[in-house]
Amino acid sequence: MTNSNIKISVCIPAYKNPEFLLRALASLATQQCSSWEVIITDDSPDESVHQVVQQFQQQLPIQYYKNTPAHGMPANWNTCYDKARGAYIKILHDDDWLAHPQALEKMAAALDANPDCDFVYTAYSNHYLQTGDIEDVHCNAFYQRLLQQSPVNLFQRNFIGPPSVIMHRNKPAYRYDVKTRWVVDIDFYMQVLQANPKFVYIDEVLVNVGISGEQITRDCFRVREVEIPENFYLLRKFSLKALNNIYVYDFFWRMLRNLEIRQVADLRSSGLEGDIPSPVRQMITLQRQFPLRVLRIGVISKLLMTFSYLFRKRL
Repeated sequence: MTNSNIKISVCIPAYKNPEFLLRALASLATQQCSSWEVIITDDSPDESVHQVVQQFQQQLPIQYYKNTPAHGMPANWNTCYDKARGAYIKILHDDDWLAHPQALEKMAAALDANPDCDFVYTAYSNHYLQTGDIEDVHCNAFYQRLLQQSPVNLFQRNFIGPPSVIMHRNKPAYRYDVKTRWVVDIDFYMQVLQANPKFVYIDEVLVNVGISGEQITRDCFRVREVEIPENFYLLRKFSLKALNNIYVYDFFWRMLRNLEIRQVADLRSSGLEGDIPSPVRQMITLQRQFPLRVLRIGVISKLLMTFSYLFRKRL
């Protein structure tokens, strides 16, 4: 339930990582905004997160909740959302932090200026914590047009970024699907933009994203048993007809190639249940005619994908 006196709820679903949380809260302490709250829902097995929170109780409008037992990811994200009272929700994962003292204010101002829009996202910086490298990430005009055309184009690539780069209106329908892990952010963006396709992009780095070897996305990358069931779950959820979109078709072509799916049986052994769409069967049949080393040559793979798409069975 929202509270008219609170504009922004910063939601931090925490799990251990006290040193990262310290950095995130320090960045919040610099924010030049009012009418806000910080919600922290803690899945940690110890008191390390709570000890960090106590250091900021006088500086920040923190509401702290300990989950007993732990809710897990992404259920803890939803728990945090359920406690948010602000008109706008700004999720901030505990290993990310705000890059600008007016980050919250600028994102909220974008929603204020666009009352028919529910969703705003921003440019960001990737900080590779093991190497110290920094990479600024911007969403170019081409990807913005793809997002305007249809949220299913996010299959092609997550050109929005991780959840910490977004802010959106606080609506009960906007929650994370607890059946997902690998595609959880893509699923959420598609869900919000399917409900309301209007969005605002701020081409300024307002968020820093910490990238470490412990993240779930790295544990799941190129794991058949994770990527196959979740991506097909997402496809079925938003319509198999999305395969008529060349960007979606290209994504599934590349996924099958990269995961070395050579037989329908490979999909089954990866945990995929239910009917397999005919275009996917066609992709597997064509890819099987070529050695993987040939399919990994970009231009050849793209030509074969285009041929396959043009002669696919439409859904």
